[in-house]
Amino acid sequence: MNVLFIHEVDWLNKVVFDIHTLAESLSMRGHKVYAIDYENNWKRSELSELWDLKTQEIDGISRAFKGSSVTLIRPGFIKISGLSRISAVFTHCSVINKTIRDKKIDAVVLYGVATNGLQAVYAARRHNIPVVFRSIDILNQLVVYPILRPFTKILEKMVYPRADMVLTLTPSLSRYVTGLGAGADRIKLLPMPVDTAIFHPSPASGELRRRWGIKDTDRVILYMGTLFDFSGLDETIRWLPDITGKVPEVKLLIVGDGPQRGKLESIIRETGAGDRVIITGFQPYETMPQYINMAAVCLNPFRITGATREIFPGKIVQYLACGKAVVATPLPGLVAVTPGEEQGIAFAGTPEDMAEKLVNVLKDKEYRRRLERNGLEYVKKVHNCESIAEQLETRLKEAIAAKKAEAGA
Repeated sequence: MNVLFIHEVDWLNKVVFDIHTLAESLSMRGHKVYAIDYENNWKRSELSELWDLKTQEIDGISRAFKGSSVTLIRPGFIKISGLSRISAVFTHCSVINKTIRDKKIDAVVLYGVATNGLQAVYAARRHNIPVVFRSIDILNQLVVYPILRPFTKILEKMVYPRADMVLTLTPSLSRYVTGLGAGADRIKLLPMPVDTAIFHPSPASGELRRRWGIKDTDRVILYMGTLFDFSGLDETIRWLPDITGKVPEVKLLIVGDGPQRGKLESIIRETGAGDRVIITGFQPYETMPQYINMAAVCLNPFRITGATREIFPGKIVQYLACGKAVVATPLPGLVAVTPGEEQGIAFAGTPEDMAEKLVNVLKDKEYRRRLERNGLEYVKKVHNCESIAEQLETRLKEAIAAKKAEAGA
């Protein structure tokens, strides 16, 4: 198959997540894979780039797996604040249509709505190929400007019902897209993939410990990912004295970056936790297992909001695949897939509960070991990327066959 993945974020600079793993997994299975993205964090270095509407094509992109290959196609756009995204709406329209035609695309896997969702749907319909929407987030809640969220939701209501198939991450997301008009018979579950050949238990890296000033005797609580305002890390840092009062050797290691970083650094200064909290910024994807394997316990303290309520954070399966116990907020979308300790996760509903649960996991070795075993077994059984790639391949073939049958009817 020739498969086109379409998103509205920067393929090269976004942290590796679901779209990279699925696209590159199909590449590893012998399919020709293309991707169209939007440089959402663009920076204009010269005035000559202002009207750069030329489409770029970059071959051989590999971020998740060595040996994989994705051809990235980047439509140009006007690099002026306020006009960049609007201009991309128009340039994506022609580039998507041209790519489907010239690359003989068999199916589209769509992640975007606002910038390129309807364009992808109508271009695919024009060429009589299926669009499979991959639902991993409540997209309107991720829009930075609240005033634009209702408009994005309207676009969701237009895109989901027009997709030939919707592959959701959780039962909660299935209900969400159904509520916005997607036909229940077109919705299928596809779990979050994780590469257990990369993410697996291994000895802690002495080099990384030395780099970040972590002693062999330190007990590391690790958070990994983008620092959104809903991360919950602000409350975690404020509760850190209660944790270190019971487990003095604790250090909180935050591997990531994002809009909340300034606030977190301010709280660290305010609470005097500078010797207890380390923020590394974004680190190379291939080093993520090394960071996770330094941890005694891993953390996902997300607040329950419109943006997080129905999601399944990808970091969870990466933690579990490295054999780590996880303490997390009981996001309904997460709980629906992984109800709790049988899957290696201890849930805590409030910051105070989370601090207490972290202490319990750190102090009770047998409890921690049980969570670790349960999580590792669960991930290998349900989230192995080879199995998920095979499921995706099957779903795409089903969608292609159904589209051809529909055309012949």
